[in-house]
Amino acid sequence: MLKKVFSIFLLIFSVFGAFSQAPDPEFTDKIAAQEKQKFMLKSSFKESQNYSDYDLVYQRMEWRINPNVKYIKGKVTSYFVSRLDELTQIEFDLNDSTMTVDSVFQHNQKIDFTQNEKKLRVVLSQPLQVSEVDSISVFYQGEPEPEINGFGSFTKSEHAGMPAIFTLSEPYGALEWWPCKQSLTDKIDSIDIIVTSPEMYRTASNGVLVSDKVENGFRKMHWKHRHPIATYLVAIAVTNYAVYSDWLDLEDGRKIEILNYVYPENLDTAKVKTPVTAEFIELYNQIIGEYPFANEKYGHAQFGWGGGMEHQTMSFMYNFSYDLIAHELAHQWFGDYITCGSWQDIWLNEGFATYLTGLVYENLQDGYWWTTWKKANLNRIVNLPGGSVFVKDTTKVDDIFSSRLSYSEGAYLLHMLRWVLGDDNFFSGLRNYFNDPEIANGFAFTNDLVRNMENAGDTVLTEFFNDWYYGEGFPFYSTEFTPVDEGILKITLSQTTSHPSVDFFEMPVPVRVYNFNKTDSMDFRLVQTANNQEFFVEVDFNVAELKIDPDRWLIAKTSQIVGVQPTMKNNKIAVFPNPFTERFSVKLPADERFVSLQLFNTDGRIVKQFQGDKTDFNLPEIANGIYILSLKTSKSSYEQKILKQ
Repeated sequence: MLKKVFSIFLLIFSVFGAFSQAPDPEFTDKIAAQEKQKFMLKSSFKESQNYSDYDLVYQRMEWRINPNVKYIKGKVTSYFVSRLDELTQIEFDLNDSTMTVDSVFQHNQKIDFTQNEKKLRVVLSQPLQVSEVDSISVFYQGEPEPEINGFGSFTKSEHAGMPAIFTLSEPYGALEWWPCKQSLTDKIDSIDIIVTSPEMYRTASNGVLVSDKVENGFRKMHWKHRHPIATYLVAIAVTNYAVYSDWLDLEDGRKIEILNYVYPENLDTAKVKTPVTAEFIELYNQIIGEYPFANEKYGHAQFGWGGGMEHQTMSFMYNFSYDLIAHELAHQWFGDYITCGSWQDIWLNEGFATYLTGLVYENLQDGYWWTTWKKANLNRIVNLPGGSVFVKDTTKVDDIFSSRLSYSEGAYLLHMLRWVLGDDNFFSGLRNYFNDPEIANGFAFTNDLVRNMENAGDTVLTEFFNDWYYGEGFPFYSTEFTPVDEGILKITLSQTTSHPSVDFFEMPVPVRVYNFNKTDSMDFRLVQTANNQEFFVEVDFNVAELKIDPDRWLIAKTSQIVGVQPTMKNNKIAVFPNPFTERFSVKLPADERFVSLQLFNTDGRIVKQFQGDKTDFNLPEIANGIYILSLKTSKSSYEQKILKQ
C-alpha cells in the first residue's frame, strides 16, 4: 500500500546493524512517565476567562541568557486583536514570585500594570474596539522557579563540564520564564525569538535562523517562525552546540533541512543516527501529507532531560534513539500542527505519535520489527481489564499520561479503525483529518477525527467509538469450527468482555484456517454482530487448525478454539432440486418434524429464515450463489450446502 523508502544510511548497515533498530519494549512506558512528570508540576493551572477578550497574533521575544547563570532578562512584544467593543486591559500569565516586570510600554509610553496570582494585568492607554490591532512591550527579568525532582520549565544543567540552559513548558510552564498566554484555544500566529548570549554559546529554537551575529564577545541569534504555534511549544536551548544538517530532497526539487544542534562530545554518534530522520519525514509525507513546516526546517536540539519534547520545528532530545526520533517527529503533524483541544483528548497527540512510530516499523527495515511492535503494545493493553482511551478525569495525571491507555491503546484504536475501514479509507480519512480547514494550525477534538473518518469510509462509527474510545476493556474470543459439507466450514464465534462497561464488541474478526501441515491457509473476515454467531465459509482443503486474529489487528484475547468433527447421521435430510432456480423442497426423516430453517450466505449473514411446519420454499428474489441451509427439526439439526443458479 505504501511505498517503502530506504536510504543509503540503512543499506550500508549489515543485518546486525538493522537489528539494532528494534523497538524498545519499554519506550512507551518511559516516555509516558516523563510526560506525566512534566504535567504534574503544572496541572493545577486554569486558563483565564479573560483570554477570550483578545486574539494573540504575534510575539517577539528578545532575551539575554548566560548558561552559567540561571537567569533571564528580556523584552516581549505582543500584538493582539480586540474581541470586545471596549477592551481596556489585557492579561498574561507570568510567575510574579520569580519574574519581576520592570515596565510595560504601549506606543513608546509607559502604561500601568499589576502583578499578582501569577497574572500580569496591563491597563491599555486607550480602549480598543472589536478587530482593532495594537501592541505592548513587557520588560522583565528574574530567576525562574527552582527545579522540582530534577525537572523545571527553565533548567540549568551541564554536559561534559559545560553549562546549558533549556526550557520545557508543556503543559503550563511557560509562565515561569516569559509573559505569555497559556491556552489550548489560541495559538500565536507567528513569532520571532532573538537571544543574546556569550559568544561561545549557540541558541536553538523554533523556525528559521535568519541571523547569527557576533559582536563584542556576544552572539545574537535571531529565529523567525511564521506558523501558528501553541504557547507550550515555544522553546530555547543555549549551550556550546556543534551544528550540522541532514537533508531530504523532495520530488519537486525543494529540500527540507534537518538541523541538528548536538553536544560536541556526542557529535560523531549523532551524525550516524540522525540521517534516518529524512526517511521518517518521507514516510510521514506519504502517509499523512507534507511536513507542515517544510518551508522552514525540522531539527533536533540535545538537552539534559531524560526524554524528548516536540517543540515546533525543533524537537529537544536526550539522545537519538530510533523510537524517540520517530515519535517526536510524528508530533509535528499531530501535537504541533494539530493540537489536542483538551487533555481528555490527549490521545490525539500521543496515540497518533505512537501509531506513526509503529508505521515506521511496518514500512521500513522490510517490516521486520512490525510484529514485535504490535505484540509489545498489545501486551501492555491487555495486561489489565479496564480503562478507557477517553480521559474521564483530567485531575488524575496518571490517567492522562497512561502509557497503556493514551499511548498504546490510543495507537491500537487507530490500528483497529484501519482494520474496520480498510487501508484506502483509513489513510484517506487520516489525510483528510490533517488537511481539515476547521482544525488546520489549530486545536482538534475526537469528534473532528470521527467526522473525517466517517466521511472517508461512508459509514457511521458511533458504535465503534462508544465501545473502544468511551468504553473500557476488550473481548475474549472463543470459537468452534466444524466441516458441514464438502468445501464448507461452520465457524461458531463467541465472546465475553473484560469489563462490564461494554456488553458486546461488534467487530469484523479476522480468522485464518490451515490444512494439516500448514502448507495452505485461507483468511476470513467474520463480521460479528451477535454472540455465538454461526458463519459458513467456503474452504479449499480439509481444515485442521484455526487462529483468531493471527496478524494482531484487534485488542483482544483468545479463550478457546475447538475443532469438532461432524456427527454422521443414519437418517439424512434430502434437499431437491439442488442446484435450484426458484424453488426447492426438504424431505425429513419419517420420525422428525420441521421446526425452523435459516439460509446463510458464505459471509455468515442470514438471508432468509422460516418457522413452522413447512417443507417447500420459493425464493426467486435471492441472488445466485452458494448458500448454507441450517435446519432444525424436533430431534436434530442439519447443515447442507445448496446452490441457486
